[in-house]
Amino acid sequence: MDAVEVPDPPRWARIAGTVGWVAPVLGFVPLHLPWMFGVPFLAHAQSFDAWYHGRSNGTESFPNGIMGIPAGAFYLTLLAALAVLGGVLALGLTRPWGLIYPRWMPLLGGRRVPAWFPLTPTVLGSALMIGYTLTLPVQIPRAIADASPADPFTITGALIGLPIILAWTAALPLAGWSYFRRTRRTPAAKWHDTASEPHPPVTR
Repeated sequence: MDAVEVPDPPRWARIAGTVGWVAPVLGFVPLHLPWMFGVPFLAHAQSFDAWYHGRSNGTESFPNGIMGIPAGAFYLTLLAALAVLGGVLALGLTRPWGLIYPRWMPLLGGRRVPAWFPLTPTVLGSALMIGYTLTLPVQIPRAIADASPADPFTITGALIGLPIILAWTAALPLAGWSYFRRTRRTPAAKWHDTASEPHPPVTR
């Protein structure tokens, strides 16, 4: 296994990294899979069908079908892909392959991962999710008051997804903060592959 002279993540950071991939990959994506395939699970069937095909509630500005995929399905597929990438990012912040590229990667295998590479999307993604979360105290009462069959998604579906978003919003910046602290303490010259060395990497 590749290793670098960077301190191991503390327990709280490992928990954050785990939550940071479980929430989107095992929580967010499965919740959206039925909608992605046009199944109105926890949704109002008639208004969902119009939304799915790009005719209402925010999808009417999309082309009515993108590469043969309905507008709603395209939008949900994009969200799911971003969620998976976000989950991989959170996990990598607390794993060795977040410090050294795996050997199977062409050209990059065995080289150190520049700290800015995972930290930039971590900061941007965390800021976006925190900003969204701060609007929830206003959005949720308004959504409950305006709930009707004309809205494709029910309050029940939204409330099921709420804990997932909150967990992800808390976990990603925590994992990122730990990664920043650990890599900041180690000079770039000490980042190297120690897999072939007889002694274990230095940790602190």
